[in-house]
Amino acid sequence: MRLSPAIAAGLVLAVTAGCGGPRTAAGQDHSTEAAAPAVAATARSPSSPASSPLNGHGELAYIAYGKLYLLGGPAGALRRVPLPGIPDAPAWSADDRWLAVEVSSPPSAGQPEIQMPATLWLVNAAGTTAKRLTPTSWQIDGFAWAPYADELAVTAYLPQAPQARSWLAATLTPAGKPRTLVASGDLNGPAWSPDGTRIAVGLAVFTGGQWRSELDVLGLSGGPPIVVTTTSGNVLELAGWWSNGEGLLYWLDYQGSGSIAADGLPLDGVALGTSSPRTIVSTMLVHASWLAPSPVGNAVAVVSGGDRVIWSGGKQITLCSAVGRCTPVAQPANVVSIDPSWSPSGTQVAFARLSASGPFGPNGRADFSPYWITRWEATSRLWIVGADGSGARPIAAAGPGAVDPAWGRDGSLLFVRDDSLWLLPAGAPAAERLTGPLGALSGTAYYRTYYGYVPYPRLFAWTLAANASSVTIEPV
Repeated sequence: MRLSPAIAAGLVLAVTAGCGGPRTAAGQDHSTEAAAPAVAATARSPSSPASSPLNGHGELAYIAYGKLYLLGGPAGALRRVPLPGIPDAPAWSADDRWLAVEVSSPPSAGQPEIQMPATLWLVNAAGTTAKRLTPTSWQIDGFAWAPYADELAVTAYLPQAPQARSWLAATLTPAGKPRTLVASGDLNGPAWSPDGTRIAVGLAVFTGGQWRSELDVLGLSGGPPIVVTTTSGNVLELAGWWSNGEGLLYWLDYQGSGSIAADGLPLDGVALGTSSPRTIVSTMLVHASWLAPSPVGNAVAVVSGGDRVIWSGGKQITLCSAVGRCTPVAQPANVVSIDPSWSPSGTQVAFARLSASGPFGPNGRADFSPYWITRWEATSRLWIVGADGSGARPIAAAGPGAVDPAWGRDGSLLFVRDDSLWLLPAGAPAAERLTGPLGALSGTAYYRTYYGYVPYPRLFAWTLAANASSVTIEPV
């Protein structure tokens, strides 16, 4: 649900990793430190093979049963990173030295579905230290690493901030002191430009009984923002940049309505310096893993189709250019296709294809319990298709039940299967289990499912990931 402007104000800032925590004007250090010793797997902890097949394939950070773990790289064997709360959305810096992760307080027993305010923490690649970067008074809403530097862009709510719209600019000191770029009533994003010189955000202000919204581009040295496009009566939800940095992608949220958005929104694109937005696809669900920008050119792979129920609405992979030319990937009846991921060369897209018939059909009896979601995921197979939408074929080596593929820079595929993480090295005849179980359908993680959608991409981060969607918002 969107926060009312009467109780929330947005803040966009940048912080430098590894240079100490944010400080108040009085110089008080808000950072904290926590040692992170390795731990052995328990009955409710994940396990990995004694000789991990991840060796030589980067480092993996993942969340299992509300705990953060590292595997491979400087961390070596499976290592748990103690944090004072529930971790979410881990993300590696461009140089793989740092892992940023949101940490929130556990929800109350009576309302486990309510997401609590989060702060941003920084973990070193070895997993031996964890440092809080943001004050507890900030409610972190989204963050993104710069593409070429140890620098983070963050959006956060300040519940005690004035409601009035105001613009602020500041600088980031080498010691890591936050530099405020803009403050306003309601922000979404942020997203770095591909060259790392600008930050885009979506801004919305509720005034006169309706929303007024715009997409802004902020310079790192301060100054007024560049307003890319505006709307009255609706909200613009930032999706990210075109790969060449010459435009933005966004969803048009009619009247800022959560109920309308739940069944899908149009994905639009707009070139910088123009006032002529173009619709890319007429409707898609606003799930972070369902929009993937190509690592080359301006192509994007999206899951088109509406209906909030994950196995309904004829969802399929659609390959589009930033100017709106789209090619749907052909698929037979009674299936849906989701979870696109580009190959490092931008010549192929991997995706998951699952059942939309029987208990998951229009008159099916399936609900969104762990039992039925597990049964539905068991129908999944990974597929691959060319960038032009041709030559679709299954990836037999991934095995049955694979979802949410992430393509690595070395040509390997990481994915979720049977509540665990698996790796398929390039050219290998079969995938190997890395670690698990994740517990994604139990405890608080279960309450984060959304009409059958499980946010697996928010549970792991891989240093070899070939590309990452710049989408930074969750379903409304």
